[in-house]
Amino acid sequence: MKRDMCADVKMEEGYMRLSIDFSNDESREKISNAITKIEKSMKLFPSVIRRNIDPHCGNFSVEFGEPGGSREAGVFFEELMKELGIDHCSI
Repeated sequence: MKRDMCADVKMEEGYMRLSIDFSNDESREKISNAITKIEKSMKLFPSVIRRNIDPHCGNFSVEFGEPGGSREAGVFFEELMKELGIDHCSI
């Protein structure tokens, strides 16, 4: 079964990544728009990678890799998840 609007966070020293899965075009567009909105409001521009598994499903990875930037990354991730209605990360 394909996952939709599921989030996963990975953290290491000086690096944080939030991945969000999508399983349809509507979710893909919603995630893309939410990332753009949070980037503009916070004036932070992380690396964003979109990976497609097939024409309609895949995931977005939002990555911060700057030392000392973990606080801003955490706030960015929280705002993005809030915007998407995701209240917890998958295990």
